[in-house]
Amino acid sequence: MMQTLSDKVKALREKKGWAQEDLAREIDVSLSTVQRWESKEARPIRHARRELKRLFREVGIDDD
Repeated sequence: MMQTLSDKVKALREKKGWAQEDLAREIDVSLSTVQRWESKEARPIRHARRELKRLFREVGIDDD
C-alpha cells in the first residue's frame, strides 16, 4: 500500500522525534495546520511542501 502524504509527514516527523508543535514551529505554520495535514483534513500548500521537502530531504514530497 502506498503511503499518503499525511502518513508520510507524520512518519517523518516521528522519525525525527518531533511533536506536531515542533514541526509547526520549524516550517512556520500553526499547530492546527499540522494536525489537519496528519488527519487528512487538509494538504500542505506549495510553500509548506517545499519546507517539508527541505526539512526531511524527502523526494516523495512534491513541491509542484
